[in-house]
Order: sequence, then C-alpha cells, then structure tokens
Amino acid sequence: IDPFFLFRLISVIRKEQPYILHTFMFTSNTWGRIAGIIAGVPVLITSERCVDIWKRWYHKLIDKILLRFTYKVIGNSNAVKKFYQETEGIPANKITVIYNGIDLEEFQNIEPCTIEIEKKGGIVGTGGRFTEQKGLIYLLMAIPEVLKMFPDTKFIFVGDGPLRRSFEDFVKSHKISDSVIFTGYRKDILSIFSLCDVIVVPSLFEGMSNIILEAMALKKPVIGTNIPEIAELIEDGKNGFLVSLQDIKDEIVKKIIFLFKNPDLCKNMGENGYKIIQERFSVSAMVNKYEECYSEVLSCNFIKGQF
Repeated sequence: IDPFFLFRLISVIRKEQPYILHTFMFTSNTWGRIAGIIAGVPVLITSERCVDIWKRWYHKLIDKILLRFTYKVIGNSNAVKKFYQETEGIPANKITVIYNGIDLEEFQNIEPCTIEIEKKGGIVGTGGRFTEQKGLIYLLMAIPEVLKMFPDTKFIFVGDGPLRRSFEDFVKSHKISDSVIFTGYRKDILSIFSLCDVIVVPSLFEGMSNIILEAMALKKPVIGTNIPEIAELIEDGKNGFLVSLQDIKDEIVKKIIFLFKNPDLCKNMGENGYKIIQERFSVSAMVNKYEECYSEVLSCNFIKGQF
C-alpha cells in the first residue's frame, strides 16, 4: 500500500477542481470519496457494478458513512439496486439504475479470429475470470454429457484465474482435452465469440454481465443461470434460456443439446437478442442516462453538505 496515495489523489482533485466526482466500485468509491470530501468537491457520485455478497460488516459500514456525503449511487442493474437497498439501506431517492451500453458499430467489422479451430460440429463459448463466482465448473461438468450426443462439439473458455489449474486437471481426468480450449486472457474475445454457436454464462452472482450483452450483439443465443442479474438480460425462450441454480449442470446439458438440434431456433434467438440490445442496451442510451444524471446536478444549486 502506498501511504502517500491519498495525498496525491487529493492534490490532483484540488488542482482539477471538478464539480462532480464519479467513482466506480469499492476501492475507488472509498478512497475517491474520502479524497473528494477533503478536497471540497461539491457533488460525489458513486457506482456499484455487482451484487457484492463478499462485503463484510466493515465494508458496509464504510459505505454507509460515505453515503452521507454522496449525492447518488448508480447501479448497473435492478438486481444491484435492490441488493444495495436491502443490505445497506440506501434510500430510493439516492440510488438509480443505468444499464451498461454496447456500441454496435464495434460489432460490424470484427477482425478474424487468430485461434485455429477445426469446426466439425457446434462451438460453445464462455468467458470471464476463473473463480467460483463465475460457475464455470458447471459448464465443464456438462461437457462429457453433451459430447455423448454431439462428439464433435468444441468448448472455448476465454479468461484465466485461480481455478485454471483445477479446470485443466478436470479436463485431463475426464479425457475431454480434445474438445476444450483454454485461451487465457484475450483482447479479441469478440472475434472468438463470433465463431461460437451458443454462449453459456453459469454465474452464481453478477452485476450486469457484459459477456451476455456482447453475445446478444453478436446474435448468439445465451444460456445463463436464473439469477436476477441475468434474468434482466435473458428472456427465457426468446433470446436464450435460464437454468435453475439447483440443477445447473443438467439443465445446461439439456439446453445446449436442444439448441444444437434446433438450428433455426438458435438463429431466431440470436436475432431477438440483437433487437433487445438495440432497444435497451445501446451505448447512446447509456450516455444519455449519465448526461441526464450530471445535468440534474448542474441545474440545481447544491450546497456542500446539503445532501
């Protein structure tokens, strides 16, 4: 820990003299707001990006103390908003939702994927940090069952993390190495996902899953866990499927096989997902919402400490 970090941050803020200071996620929300308070920033806005079940009592205490100096908390999903209202008692007038936005122009000219994949059958993709939160083990457990029905299927895992070694051991012990590809962290995840037929997101908790948004923008059907954060994005049977937390592995198997057996439905779900992105999750809609939030502040004569 750099003991002089806070002082340098305060110095930068005093030099720039912003009217609004907007921070994201716990660490920057904490130090950023403390620095902003000391530097005399009139308006503090903070963003929460996930259902942070990891927070202990002292994290919540810090949040509650700093909330007294905060004009607005912005969640990126209704599930995040509800979580923070219930766990930290944030009043309804102090918290709002602004969805993540997708720039669809980025998806018009995607560079060809540099990973060589022999496509004899379907391709299932997933991505994220290899942690328990992401639930990727359930997709791994589903693979042997899918291969019994569709032996040429390939499964691509984009990302890395502390569970990678155990995932690799699982693949070896179940003799499915020829069917599974671990890419590590990649900047060309859109190129990789563009090769896939189905995207699976088996997370146990989330905020607003960018992987699902990106999959929808690529016109891919998505299989995700039936948690509030994901259910905001996937309309079961329309642009993908929701699977129960009580039976994740078996339901993933059934849904993948069902989609492979019904390619027309697979295509229609992808088209439906794209329309949902256009209507609700465009980057322009996100920018407009942030502009509205900032304009609301600037149009009022706020006095420091009044909110």
